Amino acid sequence: MSKGSRHQSMAAFTLVELLVVIAIIGVLIALLLPAVQKMRESANRLTCANNLRQLALAAQNYNDTMGSLPPGLLPVGRTGVPLSGRTTLFVELLPFLEQKNLHFRWDYTDYRRNLAGGSDATAATVLRVLICPSDPLPANIYYLDPGDNWAWGRGTYAIGSYGGNGGTIGFQFLDVPPSRDGVFHDRSRVRLTDITDGTSNTFLFGERSHRDPEYDRLTEAFDPSSNPLWSWGAWASAAWDWTSLGDVTLSAAVPINWRVPPLSDPGDYSWEWQRLCAFGSGHVHGANFVFADGSVRFLTEGTPLPVLQALSTRAGGEVAEAP
Repeated sequence: MSKGSRHQSMAAFTLVELLVVIAIIGVLIALLLPAVQKMRESANRLTCANNLRQLALAAQNYNDTMGSLPPGLLPVGRTGVPLSGRTTLFVELLPFLEQKNLHFRWDYTDYRRNLAGGSDATAATVLRVLICPSDPLPANIYYLDPGDNWAWGRGTYAIGSYGGNGGTIGFQFLDVPPSRDGVFHDRSRVRLTDITDGTSNTFLFGERSHRDPEYDRLTEAFDPSSNPLWSWGAWASAAWDWTSLGDVTLSAAVPINWRVPPLSDPGDYSWEWQRLCAFGSGHVHGANFVFADGSVRFLTEGTPLPVLQALSTRAGGEVAEAP
């Protein structure tokens, strides 16, 4: 036998052998893919927990330095005044998040200047500490044009995945007023010592979920001027007193990862404010929370609503511990 014919006989594969090899590779991929996804999600949860821990440490340092936690929101208001002194809890935490230069750029004399410059605007600065890697954001910045009647809020905003604890009802929608029983609300000045329910039993920050197809379907169909769900969570949003609270705070009006139920029409729109201030995440079956003592815990979406609400109040007197 020649050298060439011997090589051909050794290298040949039958069709059956080739199909077997392909089948084995397919099985291996099917077995490995869930493990890889699980490892990736585990790493994402760890990164998210570290982000929240940094936020809590920044808030604690702010409290030690300034005598209280930062205000949840000092907004421009519905009439366009005042434009000076406007800020959010995340703006105030910037120096304690190693963002002193960005805080130095913040214009306290005219809020509109923080929104000018497109993607280079101060408010459009993407802060990695505010983004959970499991958050399915299609983009990290969003251009908002609220119309000429609210022109002071027109500009580009960076989106975040976290919100301060706004209590049982985070912000006013129609005739539902905010509860103000959490840690952050408009013009708040809560001190850590005011959290009499215990710092280990009270949320400081939690995650928000940016995915809800039914919410986006309803708003697109019945309220085209409304913004998509993923655009909420702007850390520099201080243009309006009640809607901006939906950007910087979250609350326990509904369970974790609550989604708008299938509706043929919007009804009374109560689903809208409930969804906008709901705790949730892109993680599987729950969300991360950081408590006022700095501890981070993952709460499942099966956490009873009364327990969730008890953990969101600072001085409600409830007897509740995180599961």
